[in-house]
Amino acid sequence: MVSHLPETPLLPPRRRLPSGQLALEAYWLVTRHFLTYASQIFLLSVLAMFVQSATVILTEGLTTLVDPFWRALTNVVIYAGAAEVVLLLGGAAIFVSCQRAIVLGQAPAARHALRLQRGDLPALRALLIYWLIVHLVPTLVAQTNNLAQNVPLDWFPQEPFMLANFAFYWGWVLATAPLVVLSLPITLFESSNTPLAEARRRLDGNAGRLLAASAIALAPLGTFEVLMYELQETGWVPFDTDQDPLGILNLLFYSLEQNIVSFSIILLMSALVGAAYMRLSPRFEPIYRVFD
Repeated sequence: MVSHLPETPLLPPRRRLPSGQLALEAYWLVTRHFLTYASQIFLLSVLAMFVQSATVILTEGLTTLVDPFWRALTNVVIYAGAAEVVLLLGGAAIFVSCQRAIVLGQAPAARHALRLQRGDLPALRALLIYWLIVHLVPTLVAQTNNLAQNVPLDWFPQEPFMLANFAFYWGWVLATAPLVVLSLPITLFESSNTPLAEARRRLDGNAGRLLAASAIALAPLGTFEVLMYELQETGWVPFDTDQDPLGILNLLFYSLEQNIVSFSIILLMSALVGAAYMRLSPRFEPIYRVFD
């Protein structure tokens, strides 16, 4: 006979993630250290902007005699590669800083956005796996679209299908992220040998709720990104073209804006994941009752 007295260890009941509440909580967690996170995002965005600008200038100078198609392809590949490396490294630093603030109660610092410690390398590896699963395919589609705007690619849909491209990018990310995203804090704070399998097990039927929470939380930033792209495509220029005939200031402006949005998305997603991790991890069960 099995005893059902209170002292008998039982499996913890399955938790249901409250999607809307979780999205609002992510914003609350970010605003607790708003100035610190804002400085992290700004520093990394400026750094990424200079790296991207230097990449454009360098590739333009080295490919002046190259066939137009290969020149455009080289520019897109090198520019996108540099941007993704900066986003991955900077995003890893922001993610680790945010996760430690949420889970361990450590105060984040702006300098944390510019460095990764040796102990953070497993988290960086987990983020690379996350990027390969969640972001590689939509990134390839987005960069192919950029290439199609400079050289004729009749087989690839362009305008007026840009909104469909945005929808594909966000749809892919939101659909795949819940399947692997919990592996990131598990790798950072636990010693699991199979973080992806543990993440799926711990999610336990909450994939749809985490997807909904992510969609609610990221909707404002996604909408802003689409609007900024439309403004750029319609020729809206915030600088005097007579004073800036090459459009360098305009390029820097949009590069900075896109980087700020990208790092803001990473930060908000990290806060969302941290909140979900605290709810779904038994080791934090007794202490995490602020929003329940």
